Amino acid sequence: MRIHNDVRLSLILVLGDILAINAGFLFSYWLRFNSGLLKVVYGIPHVSQYVKVLPVLTVILVFLMRSEKLYSVKARLSIVDEFFLIVRAATAGIMIFMAGTFIYREYSFSRGMLFILWLFLVGFIGSWRFSVNRVRLAMRKRRGKTRNLLLIGDGPAVSRLIRHISDDPHWDYNIKGVVRINMDAGAGAHDAPVLGTLDDLAGVLGSGDIDEVILTEMEMPRTAVIKIMLECEKRMIEFRLIADLLGMMTSQVDMRTIDGIPLLGLKESPLAEGYSRFLKRSMDAAFSFFGLIVFSPFFLIISALVKIGSPGPVFYLQKRIGEDGRRFAMIKFRTMVDNAEKGVGRIWAREDDPRRTGTGAFLRRFNLDELPQLINVLKGEMSLVGPRPERPHFVGRFKESVPRYMARHKIRSGMTGWAQVNGLRGNTSIEERTKYDIYYIENWSLMFDLKILFMSIFAMKNAY
Repeated sequence: MRIHNDVRLSLILVLGDILAINAGFLFSYWLRFNSGLLKVVYGIPHVSQYVKVLPVLTVILVFLMRSEKLYSVKARLSIVDEFFLIVRAATAGIMIFMAGTFIYREYSFSRGMLFILWLFLVGFIGSWRFSVNRVRLAMRKRRGKTRNLLLIGDGPAVSRLIRHISDDPHWDYNIKGVVRINMDAGAGAHDAPVLGTLDDLAGVLGSGDIDEVILTEMEMPRTAVIKIMLECEKRMIEFRLIADLLGMMTSQVDMRTIDGIPLLGLKESPLAEGYSRFLKRSMDAAFSFFGLIVFSPFFLIISALVKIGSPGPVFYLQKRIGEDGRRFAMIKFRTMVDNAEKGVGRIWAREDDPRRTGTGAFLRRFNLDELPQLINVLKGEMSLVGPRPERPHFVGRFKESVPRYMARHKIRSGMTGWAQVNGLRGNTSIEERTKYDIYYIENWSLMFDLKILFMSIFAMKNAY
């Protein structure tokens, strides 16, 4: 039944996208030529000249959206991920269509209309997909979660998955229980029932009540992992494995040969190229410059509130370690009492930290204390997006105990980052943060940066 439901949903998505594409095209034509809002210099072309290419454009866009897995129900994309994939497909579709107009010389299409069309494609398709997601979410809340999930493992990843899945209604997972690797190991703090050990796995899977299995144990022998995978496959149960540190290290592999002998190494980040660094720095400089202008009234208001709230300076300068291990003074609005570390030493902020001022708690809650770091970005000491910089004291500790920690310092530190928008900030696992930071470095793109900046607007988790 689930397969039939998935097929029906995919068909609904395709039909809705086709309608959205056509509506966006016709609305763009009307706005450009018939609305009277935009000046028409060379006369109004007949609508038939445009409509006859609409099927071609529709096929191109549907094909591109399919290649982005936007019709794969199993992909389970977040709203943000789906939106950026729509942007990418629409951009590629318009570029392909424009390239085609240079070849097709019988008629000249308006470049202005194509730009308007891009905006409406993103808007119409995005709105349609958002509506579908809201309906699916409402149905899930009404009928409950239907996809039964089994977790295998002993470590903290089990508790984290349970907590995240339980708190987020977008995940259609009903956690049936946990299969332990080692009953003698300390169990995580979770409420899911323990269904046994690996010796009992066949019986648990044989109950016919499990739809998906996630293995969280990263130290298991490969033969044992393959055995679990095959056990799931023969019962047609979907199997997933949490990516371990080795998997992240080898996700970007560079191979070269010397006299036929293959040598493997870690592939360099896209930001190792001068052109990519130039693009990122250009975006940083432009956004930070305009950001300082736009937010200047807020700077004045926040400065007054900080000064009124408690005695001490408005800004707080703290030494941090940035790119290539260089030290710089990171600027923030002061959110704690003056000399907050006096008597307690260098410690992280924690939830309900008594050192915070009333104004400071509000600023931290909405990430407003970070705004002065736009100055650091404009100066070239930081980037808008990147691994968050840490204090020299903690860097000295972590580089000895956390694998690949110093790889975070290959690029400029960021005001926000992939780890932060996924809730890894404050007093959270440094190992997990490092994994997210390494993933960002290895998979950087301007679109990835824009996605993180967009997600940062709503990233309030662990903001204290």
